[in-house]
Amino acid sequence: MLAQTTRTTRATLATQAEIDALGTLMTEDEAAVSDAPTYRPEAASLLLLAGALLLSPKPPKERTR
Repeated sequence: MLAQTTRTTRATLATQAEIDALGTLMTEDEAAVSDAPTYRPEAASLLLLAGALLLSPKPPKERTR
């Protein structure tokens, strides 16, 4: 494996405050940044279960003589 050393010769394009703000935005939950709904897989499974229960066949009724 080769080791490489890089040197930068120009100044940083962002201030430390801007870098911190960007890091905060990247680590926050999506709903806090854009008001978009957060993905919740348990909600999808509950809807699937409810649909399966509603569409399941009913047991046969016994005939009375």
